[in-house]
Amino acid sequence: MAVYNAFYGFRTAPFRVSPDPQFLFLTPRHREAFAGLVYAVSDAKGFAMLTGEVGTGKTTLVHAVLKQLGDRARSALVFNPNLSRRDLYRHLLAEFHLPPGQSIVEHARVLQEFLLGQFREGGRVVVVIDEAHGLSDEILEEIRLLSNFETAQSKLLQVLLIGQPELSKRLEQPGLRQLRQRLAFRFDLLPLSFVETVAYVRLRLATAGGVKDLFTPRACVALYRFSGGVPRLINILCDTALVSGYARDETQIDGHLVRAAARDLKLPPLRRASLRDRLRARFDRTDAEEKLEKSKVALRSLELSK
Repeated sequence: MAVYNAFYGFRTAPFRVSPDPQFLFLTPRHREAFAGLVYAVSDAKGFAMLTGEVGTGKTTLVHAVLKQLGDRARSALVFNPNLSRRDLYRHLLAEFHLPPGQSIVEHARVLQEFLLGQFREGGRVVVVIDEAHGLSDEILEEIRLLSNFETAQSKLLQVLLIGQPELSKRLEQPGLRQLRQRLAFRFDLLPLSFVETVAYVRLRLATAGGVKDLFTPRACVALYRFSGGVPRLINILCDTALVSGYARDETQIDGHLVRAAARDLKLPPLRRASLRDRLRARFDRTDAEEKLEKSKVALRSLELSK
């Protein structure tokens, strides 16, 4: 629990960097990626890829996808890119609570039997491979071979490759063309615009039970300047500014607290809000409110579609 929660009236800490789906903020790109990944798994498309710079919300989005799929899918998460072939299979078997074999061939047989059983029951099995840009070519090729688990009509295993933009460049290599050709969908997440940054902060504040105008327009301009619209950096800046505000009995977070937080975190200016954006933040919240409401509506509709 954050030290400032009671002071600012939060039920929960609004700017944790953990991938909590309740704080999912859907820009048009995020919404497209969310719907596409859910569809890729539900319709057994095999492979899909999600890329984005560090901190743009890839992991949060994937957790929301898995929550949306619910009991319809069994999932395994792979976070360590430094795996051998044997380690990969042993990890997958452990994630699905399956007994390991004595060799890679036996590991694959146990996994295939499990996949066939899930298919007969009408379920889906999805493997999420995070930090996929750090995988060796050998493991990427082994992951491609996992797509050979299939029936005449359907892929038995759905694989979501999650990584930084370098992953797309890796897959352009001639030696990985077979994996590239098996990708049914590709999605790329970008940093937030200034208006999206304002809406993002307000959504997290409202979700946590606080006052959505806690950060002043000048604070929002500073947040955008020092975060570059990257959600993880926004969270870290907001959290640090709130700690400072609590220590100083400040009931509202202004630009000087955000700039002080950026200095403490040694964050250089990354982007600059235009004069039009600064004036909009000061006098007109319409765009931010509209994006905030669209994100809420999208979340509600996704919940209803489960």
